[in-house]
Amino acid sequence: MDFRLLSLCTLVCMILSAACTDRDPLDSATMAATGDPSGDPGGDPTGEPPTDPPSDPGTTTGDVPTPTTAVDTGDLPTTGGSTSADPTMTSGSTTGDAPVESGQYLLAVSTSVAPELPIQFIATNTVSGAPGQQVLHLELQPLALDQGKVTTPRTPVGEPLVFEAIPVTDGIFKFDLGVVMIAGAANPITGGDITAQLAMVGEFVDQDFFCGTVDGEVTAPLMTSLTGSTFAAVRVADPSDLPVEVTLDCSGDTVLDP
Repeated sequence: MDFRLLSLCTLVCMILSAACTDRDPLDSATMAATGDPSGDPGGDPTGEPPTDPPSDPGTTTGDVPTPTTAVDTGDLPTTGGSTSADPTMTSGSTTGDAPVESGQYLLAVSTSVAPELPIQFIATNTVSGAPGQQVLHLELQPLALDQGKVTTPRTPVGEPLVFEAIPVTDGIFKFDLGVVMIAGAANPITGGDITAQLAMVGEFVDQDFFCGTVDGEVTAPLMTSLTGSTFAAVRVADPSDLPVEVTLDCSGDTVLDP
């Protein structure tokens, strides 16, 4: 009886031992990799990769702007375009025919015939145009002078002499006055009417002074050369209040009543 029981126990042990050796080796590897003694690898049994949950439309990721995110456009031009100031353009500059300088001057012509008895005018100047294209509009109003005098009475007499569109280049101008008639009341030399053929060359020294030379000849009452004559013009604030010293030339020489 004991022998049969021992044989039965031995048979059972052999069966159990065979069952242990027949285990799938994959189960052991799976257990070693996952640490799960059950051998279940976990995850989705279907093998599909996990999907991210839907994002909240009110959130942003990274630097991607959303409708509520302000985007810096840097220096991009606006729809209206961009402008730059012209470094060469200032607030007082003008172009075209807009006046750029105007004023009134006491202009004296010192003739080679009688240098210290100048014929005098109120000169009204208007310089217009862009730099390099400027022109001078000049009006010369003769002033009455007693014979042999420099400062009396110096009131307007006769019609003004008007000259249009005299070219000015780098402050220098020259023009032919043509035939000019001066009333005797404005002639301090003889007191008689004068007819002359004249040409002038002048330069704007600054805003308050311009000067130059006069050439030509007197044609009536006598023929006389005017070569070597000069002129000078000094700005005045009030034509009714003229300086007692009259400037004659670009050197600044002046004359008073004798």
